[in-house]
Amino acid sequence: MKISFVNIAYVGISLLLGFSACSQTGEADYETTSSGLKIKYLSEGEGTVADSGDFILMYMKYFKDDSLLFPPAGMTDPIPVQFVSDTANQVFEAFGTLKKGDSTHFQVSAEELFVNTFQAQIPPGIEPEMPITFQIGVEDVMSPEDFQAYQMEQMRKQQEDMLAQQAEQFSADSLTISEYLAENSIDAQTTESGLRYVIKEEGSGVQPSAGDSVFVHYVLKLIDGTEIQSSYDSPNGPFGFPLGQRAVIPGWDEGVALLNEGTKATLYIPSPLAYGPQDNGLIAANSILIFDVELVDVKQ
Repeated sequence: MKISFVNIAYVGISLLLGFSACSQTGEADYETTSSGLKIKYLSEGEGTVADSGDFILMYMKYFKDDSLLFPPAGMTDPIPVQFVSDTANQVFEAFGTLKKGDSTHFQVSAEELFVNTFQAQIPPGIEPEMPITFQIGVEDVMSPEDFQAYQMEQMRKQQEDMLAQQAEQFSADSLTISEYLAENSIDAQTTESGLRYVIKEEGSGVQPSAGDSVFVHYVLKLIDGTEIQSSYDSPNGPFGFPLGQRAVIPGWDEGVALLNEGTKATLYIPSPLAYGPQDNGLIAANSILIFDVELVDVKQ
């Protein structure tokens, strides 16, 4: 059976494991089970071991000699692993001994880990009999119901963090846009969301509603004046999209809805109403965008 080591966000108290380098762990320190699993306990926690189906939330590293195989760089959160008691491999045998607060090292062969546990091929450069050393620290052992509640709590905290970061970015972007407008003597209107806009030339056509197909010419610039893209250079003509259907960035959905057909305007879009922390290659993360737009056509 393949183990899925899923990385989930965790906010809480870090478990201090005092992991030593693999080269400092002598063979004599390990106990050997009847299956051949080599294991030793650095410290013992509390509670009971996992039942089949329970989730073990653990900090985990594993090595070949002194070479770290897992986790990848930058991954520091605990890993949830669902324990299965009838899985006949040494990795789950070791997991079946763990309690909340335990710190342990154990060794299995590369064949036992990759072939018998992951049901995968052994990576190049690793011989089947090579020992793989695990270093484990257990944050918690949870029933499926408790783990589901835990996941929901982490999602709630992630959402709170995201909203806080977004609010902070909005504040910074708003100040930057205000300074830009003042330096260039631009009198812009501000919507409740924080979008700024200036009507350059008022059109006489219909104002679009959500669901209408709108066709817009645009020139996209960064706040430093760098021009990124222009539909006027496109052989396809103005860019069309369904308004209010999240087919474009929020600043566009809101800004174009303010215009009558034929109107020319400039939109000053804070990054949370644009691409936010995403970097799409052309536009860096948290970039304020300036769009010169012309609402060419509205099809209701």
